[in-house]
Amino acid sequence: MTIIERLEEKVTRQESKVARETEKLAAYKEQLETAMFATFKRRQSISHMSFEEALDHAFGRERQFDESEFRKDEMSE
Repeated sequence: MTIIERLEEKVTRQESKVARETEKLAAYKEQLETAMFATFKRRQSISHMSFEEALDHAFGRERQFDESEFRKDEMSE
């Protein structure tokens, strides 16, 4: 067996391992997202906040910049 053939075999084995690990990673990510959302929903259900308020609190919302406030910050620098 030549060095090229051995290296080809190694590459093939590694590609197979990477594919399996990629599948596992996708499954773990899905499980994590499901668990996080279930926890969020459970906590929100016992909270006084609305669902939208809870989403904003948990994940934030893009801040709307007031141009005058932005200019004040630029001038103070």
